[in-house]
Amino acid sequence: MPQFFSATILSGLRRRFERDDSDMACGLTSEKVRILYSNLWQPVYAGILGAVLLVSIMWEVVVPSVLISWLVAIIAISLFRLRLASLYLQSDATSQAHPKWIFWFACTVLVAGCVWGTAGVLMFAPERPEYVAALAITLSGVAAGSVTMISAIWWIVILFLLPIGLPLQWMFLTSGVPTHTMMGIIMMVFLGLLIVTSRRLGLIIHDNISLRVSMAAREATIYRQANYDALTDLPNRRMFIERLETLCADEKYTSGLLLFMDLDRFKLINDTLGHAAGDDLLIQVARRLESCLQKGDMAARLSGDEFVLLAFNTTTAQSLDDWAEAYMQGVQDALSGAYRLENHWVNVTPSIGYTCFHPCGHHRDDLLKEADLAMCQAKMGGRAQRRRYQPWMLKEAQKLAPFRAPAEDSTS
Repeated sequence: MPQFFSATILSGLRRRFERDDSDMACGLTSEKVRILYSNLWQPVYAGILGAVLLVSIMWEVVVPSVLISWLVAIIAISLFRLRLASLYLQSDATSQAHPKWIFWFACTVLVAGCVWGTAGVLMFAPERPEYVAALAITLSGVAAGSVTMISAIWWIVILFLLPIGLPLQWMFLTSGVPTHTMMGIIMMVFLGLLIVTSRRLGLIIHDNISLRVSMAAREATIYRQANYDALTDLPNRRMFIERLETLCADEKYTSGLLLFMDLDRFKLINDTLGHAAGDDLLIQVARRLESCLQKGDMAARLSGDEFVLLAFNTTTAQSLDDWAEAYMQGVQDALSGAYRLENHWVNVTPSIGYTCFHPCGHHRDDLLKEADLAMCQAKMGGRAQRRRYQPWMLKEAQKLAPFRAPAEDSTS
């Protein structure tokens, strides 16, 4: 294994590749289940209507108590399915991904199919062929309608088709009437064609969902690559600047602070422990920065070992200093602890500069410059220092700029 890849980076990449296929499969299944529950209302209401019509047709040839009991069972399972769909649609995305939803859907489909299938036995009147034909047409229509509604997961269709069709087929084939035998064979072929059609429709739905999910994942990947740092997974400079510009114009925040920091002796760590250790250090710093964030705050990596943090507060102007000082102290404490690098505990300290401001009326370039100047003053004061921007820092930098220019030109 190449030594320039750290264990942390390799483990992260390995987990990412291992998750790709499983995440894709879970996303497809979740989308299919969502389609099933979202489209449940139409077939359920149509089924209740069909059951009422079937009972009214068979009222003259079947005992009314049997018909009423069967209709009550149909309505009960239908209402239960509607309630289950309502609970699913009201739950959040994480809850909807739980396997229990597909389990319960499959169970209710099976029960509904069995209840419909009992009609083929309870309402079968061989001496009245016209009623037998009406019964066969109704059950075949209900079976055919299920193909278009629940084929997103095609094997669930089988849980409905077989219980609804096999009892009536059995009655046809065992009645001893040649016409009924022929109808049983025709119905058997019909159910087989429905299963094949359901499978093909399920594959089409699968391909469409797969394409949609993959396109959404690709768009999310492009967005993340454009707006997040690949190493630390923090927002990058582009996203930070956009957020800063947006929030500076938001009047609901009365005050805020912008932190600019880099790590003391980071180059020494890279030179002595290697770039892999340096990368691990940056990742750990990013996680510690995230632990300091409050709701609405944002941390980002600009480049190298430079990090920024944007925090907004709704306190009054009089309490801004106390709030900012407490916030900065918490950040410095979180970052100043020892870091585990290449089986060594290493003390790494940050140099922090920050500026306090009221969002409206400030430009993002000015705020970054102020925080950067404060960080430079912290560097000049030694390691593990933090400085708040003061106007004199800009004046001093402007005075020193002409004297730095020749040196910068000579080294370019």
